[in-house]
Amino acid sequence: MTKRLLIVIALLTWGFALYAVRGGATDVKQESEARWQKIVALKNSSQTQQLAQEANAQMEWFGSHDEWDNYYRTWQLKANALSAQGKLQTALQETQRMLSDAQERDNKLGRAMAYKQIGVIYLNMKQTEPAVEALKHYAELMKDEDDFNSISNIYYRIAKAYDYNKQYKQELQETNEWMHFLLTKVGKVKKPHVRECYNACYLARAAAFIGLNRLHDAQMALDTAHHHAHLINTSLSLHHYYKMQARYYMAAGDAANALLYTDSVKFITNEKDDHNDEIRAQALMQLGRGNDAAQIYQRLYQEKDSVFSHEARQHLDELNTIFQVDELKEEQQHAKFFYTVLASATVVVALLILMLFGWRTAIKLKRINDKLRIANEKAEVSSKMKSEFIRNISHEIRTPLNIVSGFTQVLTSPEMDLPKTEKKDIQERVTENTDRITKLIDRMLMISNIHSDAKIEREDHTDIQTIVAQAISYSGIEQRTRPTNKEAAVTLKVQIDAATNALSVLTHKLHASRLLAQLLENAAKFTHEGTISLQAEAIDGLVRFIVEDTGIGIPADESEHIFDEFVQLNEFADGTGIGLTVARSVALRLGGDLRVDTDYKQGARFIFELLRY
Repeated sequence: MTKRLLIVIALLTWGFALYAVRGGATDVKQESEARWQKIVALKNSSQTQQLAQEANAQMEWFGSHDEWDNYYRTWQLKANALSAQGKLQTALQETQRMLSDAQERDNKLGRAMAYKQIGVIYLNMKQTEPAVEALKHYAELMKDEDDFNSISNIYYRIAKAYDYNKQYKQELQETNEWMHFLLTKVGKVKKPHVRECYNACYLARAAAFIGLNRLHDAQMALDTAHHHAHLINTSLSLHHYYKMQARYYMAAGDAANALLYTDSVKFITNEKDDHNDEIRAQALMQLGRGNDAAQIYQRLYQEKDSVFSHEARQHLDELNTIFQVDELKEEQQHAKFFYTVLASATVVVALLILMLFGWRTAIKLKRINDKLRIANEKAEVSSKMKSEFIRNISHEIRTPLNIVSGFTQVLTSPEMDLPKTEKKDIQERVTENTDRITKLIDRMLMISNIHSDAKIEREDHTDIQTIVAQAISYSGIEQRTRPTNKEAAVTLKVQIDAATNALSVLTHKLHASRLLAQLLENAAKFTHEGTISLQAEAIDGLVRFIVEDTGIGIPADESEHIFDEFVQLNEFADGTGIGLTVARSVALRLGGDLRVDTDYKQGARFIFELLRY
């Protein structure tokens, strides 16, 4: 009897425990969903800053309760919020950490969400190749899932990347795959969210056809998109449709209709759309309204922003690394040959000695193979960095070329009737961007001499005043600072006394002036208000030029790193990261030096020393 009673008690205890566990699991699921909806609410209300802060607390809870799907969804929205705040590099680092975490946990959804966000961030940075690669990783991971809307969105972003690069054949091929995917997954079901996918697909096809000058096919695609857009009848769907119609009419040479559709875009939404404004400016130019077009180009110029990340290393590293690979391969071949001959010659030696020698040989060969593998990896990285560098350089040249082209069209238009002040301002912009291209090409030509040991011939007898005057002229700093530019927030002060100005120097006048001009350009680029000062003094056979600013400054631990090739502490600033590298190389080859004064805390201070005799 007692035994039966104990069995009954045990069964009841087990039942209550099971009920409690199931009830507890239900409670966790409910709380997890509530926490996730809180994050979604912040995202839908565009409270990006609060979302980025709230995400950390919710991720900690999700992780401690094994709610990994919501954990990675929250992490993705956190990175997306950082991206929306313009913190693209921070968002990219956050997403790469998310990818590593998901790979360690072997979480498929986490990897997919990370790849998707990486693709979106690279698209925002206009880095289309890595963007497409990441988005295709996402599509491959999620191809067997039922979330067709997300996969359709990936097709849209890939097509957008091809369109940005003017790779219209690839864009059309992507839309063909997209259409096949939609027909396979959802058929022709006319639900609103399905129509949105079809509408986006047909608009992307229209863009590809316009780029390929297949205007009849483009019009047919637009007719189908028109049907879906008006049935959906949301401001977003109509916005995209009207903008594509404007693009179509510009390609067809009908500027009047193109202008009407850009008006429709602006009527639907007040949000800034640079692409629509560019189409509008082109239409105004064709209609002879040069004044209105000039105003749009002026605003677009002022708002331009380079967002490329300049992380490319010097291209000579690639050649050096590849050469190192060849040397290691030859070393390996010699080692194998030597040890084979030696082993054959010592066959008569005791077996123990032969085994010992073979073991030592294997160790050495393994080390050589490891070096060879590492060198090969470095060569691959250098090759990729070289491609990135060339792409970034093309962007740095293309941006000012587009501006020069736009303003040139305005100035050469027969109907042009601009006020003198505005015409002068446009001419200054054209000159400024032409000089920017010229300086970039000059620096590129000087890269091959960065590591040269050859001294620069010091054959010019000149004075300090001449070097300073030429440096100020080359840099164009007077146009960006007071007192010449009364509207500038930065003041230029040249603090050199008459005696120092008259000092005679034996040097290479052009190189010395251009080096000093580079320091002034750097100061102007990173100083938005305050003062830039240029001083000179003679000390023990040297002339010391000092350029100080009240800009963002340079951390002490980066004072040498900034002289490395292609390094920029602010990865989103204009430039290629080679200016200071070239400047130091020239200083050393003139027998002088260039360094950063780490004791200066109000901004940045560069000291350029030049031999006087």
